[in-house]
Amino acid sequence: MIKKSKVLLLLLLIFSCNSDNDQEQEVAFNVMQLLDDVTNQQILPSIDTFTAESITLNATVQNYLTTYTETDLNLARNQWKATAKAYGKIYAFNIGDVRDQFMHLALYNWPTLPSALENVITNNDAITEELVASLSPQIKTLSGLEYLLFGSDVTTLNTQFINSVKRQNYLKFTALEFEFQAKRLQGIWNTPGNYASTFIDNNETGIRDSFNRLFNGLNNLIDTAKITKIGKPAGLENSQATNPDQTQAYFSSLSLSILKENINSVEEVYFNTEGVGIDDYTYHVIKNNDLNLAIQNKINDVQNAIDAIPVPLFDAITSHPNQVETLHTELDALGILFSVDVRSILSIIITSTDNDGD
Repeated sequence: MIKKSKVLLLLLLIFSCNSDNDQEQEVAFNVMQLLDDVTNQQILPSIDTFTAESITLNATVQNYLTTYTETDLNLARNQWKATAKAYGKIYAFNIGDVRDQFMHLALYNWPTLPSALENVITNNDAITEELVASLSPQIKTLSGLEYLLFGSDVTTLNTQFINSVKRQNYLKFTALEFEFQAKRLQGIWNTPGNYASTFIDNNETGIRDSFNRLFNGLNNLIDTAKITKIGKPAGLENSQATNPDQTQAYFSSLSLSILKENINSVEEVYFNTEGVGIDDYTYHVIKNNDLNLAIQNKINDVQNAIDAIPVPLFDAITSHPNQVETLHTELDALGILFSVDVRSILSIIITSTDNDGD
């Protein structure tokens, strides 16, 4: 009986240890904490920064329209650049309710259509707030503002505005509407019953799962960068024909700067240094940092490829095609890491990419 009791005790100890080990192995990763941290530490601060820059952009435009000095026009141009780069940090968050309300089109629909914009100014007796509200996003938003502020040299532009009340009003009401749309985006994320809370607390599965949406936002950004921002204008996607005028931020020469902000946002969400990031989730599943290191290295490669292009992208397509192709290749490699390696490890469902501009 004593021997039997000892054997039973030993079996109970073994079973208890095995049960403890099984429980440790079955502890699920806290995805809700990841969503909470990324939302409050990355998404919402970036949205707030973009909104603040948009308010300042409208203020600098309205100020210029009271002074008509080249100095104040330059201030408005510089503020457009700051706002466009701030938008580059939030494009990955075009997900869920934001995407459903087509906010990316209301904020930055490119490339610009200068002839269509000029036709509106020419063919209407007056440019009113109601008229501008009815126009296609492709001839207003950040895109239309860019053309109005950068379509020529500062002296020529200033003269055009001084000589045309209709042009003044087009700029005035486009900047005003843009501020409204930026505040609208901020409201979607922050107002009572806001999407931020819904996003964090979402218990749905599959393609409507919040983490799935977050990851697809990052993957969509990388894919759009490779195909729409670099590949198509440079003749590297299904056609060798180049179209430099189809680059983002063509008139302001800001294409590469916006792209760098895009990639910075991917890095900041994936490796959220202020809390839980996707890198923690990946480590939890595979128990090593090999893939995380590969992603960090490839992000560095993309950033270095951007920095290696010494002229605006639309010029580089012709003058530095090898550097542009290298950037395209590095974006493709980064996309594969996301859409194949991470997707497989974290069981993510990849949804369709827009590839139609920001």
